[in-house]
Amino acid sequence: MGTSRSNFNSCEKSFVNVTNDREAQPKRWVAALVQMNCEKKIGAKLDKLGVENYVPIQTEIHQWSDRKRKIERVLIPMIVFIKIAKEDELHVRNYSFIHKFIKNPGSNDLATPIPEDQIQNLKYLLDNSSTEVFFINHLKVGDVVKIARGPLKGFKGIISIIDNKTQVIAIRIDCLGYACVKISKEFL
Repeated sequence: MGTSRSNFNSCEKSFVNVTNDREAQPKRWVAALVQMNCEKKIGAKLDKLGVENYVPIQTEIHQWSDRKRKIERVLIPMIVFIKIAKEDELHVRNYSFIHKFIKNPGSNDLATPIPEDQIQNLKYLLDNSSTEVFFINHLKVGDVVKIARGPLKGFKGIISIIDNKTQVIAIRIDCLGYACVKISKEFL
């Protein structure tokens, strides 16, 4: 979804760009668990509340016998990425439509931060892939590769050989797994 300034009207302090009158607080990406099939609606709600968020969506063309139709598919069901300051996590977590934040097992934090470059890589993969991007939560990490040809030229990712014919490029998203796209060997 879109990006906006953070604006928490219910807080007693005056916030402008996630800062109070003292010092700036760095924002970080976290993954929020939400109700199934409501990811885009919740992204829109967060936009209205001024909370920066991202719902990874891929547009696909589905073919039926009598027609074609563009479908927007949510890549990671029940997940909305939210960019907020650590001190605002509890406030955002208390929204009724946020079930919980995803965190590493055993962590004392409310949410595990996801590095900015992982979110940017996911956006790039979705924007530039000509094939379906899919998500795998457990993948044996292989070699880091850079794509030499094709629509994803210049993209760096992790490769995993599923079988002798299929190559998969994967982008790791901490706590969730890997966003993957199949790619031909000649592009590597």
